[in-house]
Amino acid sequence: MKKNFLIAMICFLGLYSCKEETFTFGNIDTPSTPQLQLDIKGKDATHPNGDGSGEVSLTVNADHAFTYRVDFADGSNPITSTTNSFQHAYKHVGVETFKVKVIAYGRAGVSSETTQEITVQRDFIPNPELVAMLTGGSSKTWALDSLAYGHLGVGPSDGMEPIWWAAPPLDKKGLGIYDDEYTFTASGSFTHKTNGSIFGNKDFLRDFDNTLTGGGDFTLLGPKAADYSEAFGYDGSETTEFIVFSKLGFVGNYMGSHRYQILKRTDTEMQLRTIGRDGLAWYVKLKAK
Repeated sequence: MKKNFLIAMICFLGLYSCKEETFTFGNIDTPSTPQLQLDIKGKDATHPNGDGSGEVSLTVNADHAFTYRVDFADGSNPITSTTNSFQHAYKHVGVETFKVKVIAYGRAGVSSETTQEITVQRDFIPNPELVAMLTGGSSKTWALDSLAYGHLGVGPSDGMEPIWWAAPPLDKKGLGIYDDEYTFTASGSFTHKTNGSIFGNKDFLRDFDNTLTGGGDFTLLGPKAADYSEAFGYDGSETTEFIVFSKLGFVGNYMGSHRYQILKRTDTEMQLRTIGRDGLAWYVKLKAK
């Protein structure tokens, strides 16, 4: 009897252990197309692209969705979350349009997705130290550092040094460039005192006098080379700083460009780099008056 009972139990347990378990996901419903509510901070009738902070908020709604993956399309890593609310701060400078992509995931990994364009403005806020250095806190005048080696120079556009030519001291004496004065104010105005002469490339000096013909180095004289004033601003990132002129503004020799990267700066000296309309990198050294 004991032997038969043990045999019966062994058979019973063997049969029970071989029984398959069945798992189910329940209904596998594909999420509906995500509906996006994108809000730009500070957006109103006067500021259609926001207040310049670059900050946006996103709310996603999709039936049968459990997880959302959001790509804000600015090179940052996509965000995956079980919540449907997201905050993001763009890092570009200026006004740019992005295609925000959202994927909604349901049971068993089924998904649906959508994209929506958003145009966002982000203003560059310059380092207060830069503003104080350039403007003296109110108004400050600069001039070409004519006695410094390399006060003018040129190199390839993909380089950061004037490896092709660096002007020795007073190399352009008598050409109407060393008496120029550049005044920057904290309120954002720029005045170029030309003393009636502007030196640069003749091809680009047509911006000041459209009757010019020919090319090469040239000194523009007379009324077309008169003093002028305009607005300027700042641009850049956490690691780069630029001075940007609104119209014709420039420093040094005129190569048709109006955006200057600051390579070095102190309260009394400044080295700038700009990409001219000839596609080359031009360099200028200034000193405070």
